[in-house]
Amino acid sequence: MTIDDARVLQRAAWAGVASVVTLAVGLALCSLAGVDAPGDLDADIADRISDDGHQIAAGVGLPVIAMGVALLVWFATGLQWLLGRLSGNDPLTHAIVPAAALFGGLLITGTSLDVSSAITGLASDAFTPTLDTARVLGTAGLIIGLTGLTGGAVMVAVTARIARAARALPTWATWASYLVAALCLTSFWNGGAASVAFGIWIVGAVVVMRRHALDGHPSS
Repeated sequence: MTIDDARVLQRAAWAGVASVVTLAVGLALCSLAGVDAPGDLDADIADRISDDGHQIAAGVGLPVIAMGVALLVWFATGLQWLLGRLSGNDPLTHAIVPAAALFGGLLITGTSLDVSSAITGLASDAFTPTLDTARVLGTAGLIIGLTGLTGGAVMVAVTARIARAARALPTWATWASYLVAALCLTSFWNGGAASVAFGIWIVGAVVVMRRHALDGHPSS
């Protein structure tokens, strides 16, 4: 590994950490105006989609999420390069970046639907949101967002398989990765556990990427 390769890999690794933080911040902001729990009281939903502060938070949160997705794709590009190097360009490595893009695309789409009533209210005084419409859009957004974790499952499972075959991961880390992939695939039934587990896995992958970058060129 050349010094330039090591630097590129380390930057991609740091992009992974930044993506986790940025996505968490963006989702937290959008959650203030989201309606992903259709059973909430009418008064609570009305406050979420009509409050000026919540509307502005959602308007800021969406670009932050988009930035987080861009950072995640950057991270995935570095991860794909490293896995290709470890495996001798196994064709499976080419699934990493598309899987990250799938996750990010569906996350942005789902979150946009969830906060669409609040954003429309912010953009137009003529808009009168209906609570049932907000519930439907919020539920649709939640379903789409959770479906995006399928991309996360692909990233995790492919990484675990290739890294294990290359003896780059201990057995316990391989099985932990497969558990994270299973959580991502069953995200509809495990609440937010899949999202948290995926974020922790990204941080773990960052550690491995940095280790390989330093081992490949310690002076970097």
